Amino acid sequence: MITLKEIAKLVDGRLIGLEDTVLLGISSIENAKKGDITFLIHKGYERYLDRCEATAVVVGKDIDTEKFKDKAFIVVENPGLAYIKIAEIFEKNKRYKSGISPLAFVSEDVDISKEASVLPFAFIGKGVRIGKKTVIHPFVHIGDHSYIGDDTVIYPGVTIYDNVSIGNRVIIHAGTVIGSDGFGYMWDGKCHRKIPQLGTVVIEDDVEIGANVTIDRASLDKTIIKKGTKIDNLVQIAHNVTVGENSIIVAQVGIAGSTKIGKHVVLAGQVGVKDHVVVGDNVRAGGQTGITKDVRPGSTISGTPHMVHKEWLKQQVLLKKLPELFERVKLLEERLTSGESK
Repeated sequence: MITLKEIAKLVDGRLIGLEDTVLLGISSIENAKKGDITFLIHKGYERYLDRCEATAVVVGKDIDTEKFKDKAFIVVENPGLAYIKIAEIFEKNKRYKSGISPLAFVSEDVDISKEASVLPFAFIGKGVRIGKKTVIHPFVHIGDHSYIGDDTVIYPGVTIYDNVSIGNRVIIHAGTVIGSDGFGYMWDGKCHRKIPQLGTVVIEDDVEIGANVTIDRASLDKTIIKKGTKIDNLVQIAHNVTVGENSIIVAQVGIAGSTKIGKHVVLAGQVGVKDHVVVGDNVRAGGQTGITKDVRPGSTISGTPHMVHKEWLKQQVLLKKLPELFERVKLLEERLTSGESK
């Protein structure tokens, strides 16, 4: 349990209401009950306040709290960020008992922190190192000589191949594969010869990787996901790719080999990136963009092949007019053919 006074202090907010009021839970503004704290993140949801049963509401400075006398309010600069801080308090993270389950398979010469949790049916290869407070869920495979840092969570069914490095406070969701061979072949005149993939994958600190993501090892050197980057479900990142710090990679993005993605880049859903291109810092790519060549830092792009977003919007307007234009051209051709003129 936590009081309104403690919550207000946590989010640096102005409290309107009894500071000793105890909160029991957290809920959406539509479904909150007595004892809950809720949030009005967008002014459009203000209509729900009249019938909202929540004990306290976190709001922005644009809300007139005087209209709602029966509730406590915490007024903040940014209700969205306040929600994150408060939700972390109520987050029901299951704490697992430290230690290695007797039902896990652990190879020789490992270095696993006594504060780590290795759950049943996990496989830990030779020479693996696992840091403190890290949780390895059932059916995780960690290949030989891989390194897992502190406070990391690896969910069920994740496969980490040999010699992969994963940093601190990383979250990897179910079904993801890290360190599989890059897709590299060469035609020798008779068949496709496999190019040995001898490199590795490095996942830096504070990265989150969604479910069923594939990140291939480099043919040589490293495939690198730099710190703070967040990757959605169903993303393919090929060999020798570098993704810069604090980037966002949304679902079904495909990044081809040896591409360099800058920092603070956002690739929206189903973006495709050609191999051996450089995407600069702070680039924003709209959904289904096809990136076919280097992109300058700070660009906002859309379309295939990619172009400046404003140019793409103009093209979409013109495309809608094509049927009308076609009919006009067809009419003009008929007039010319029949000898008519204006």
